[in-house]
Amino acid sequence: MKENGLLEIIAAYRKVADLDELIKRDKSYQEALAEEQSASDIMDSLNLTFEQKKAVDRVITAYNECGAAYGAVAYRFGMEDGIRVRMGREEIMRFLKY
Repeated sequence: MKENGLLEIIAAYRKVADLDELIKRDKSYQEALAEEQSASDIMDSLNLTFEQKKAVDRVITAYNECGAAYGAVAYRFGMEDGIRVRMGREEIMRFLKY
């Protein structure tokens, strides 16, 4: 993917507040957030040592980074498809006008 392309420019101008407002209303996200809190409470109750907590944190961080990277690629992939569909539609409309 080209750096500083159209998708990167669009993403740079999106407001975090816009996303925050969407996730407040998203039932699936709110359920996942509640499950995350429940799992965190269970982890806290285990009374792990500092080294054990550090190891668990490293695994969770690696999973999160991988998921975030995957999500970013999937989002760009979907945006590119949307742009291609829009461009194709415009090309068809121009063709039909002639």
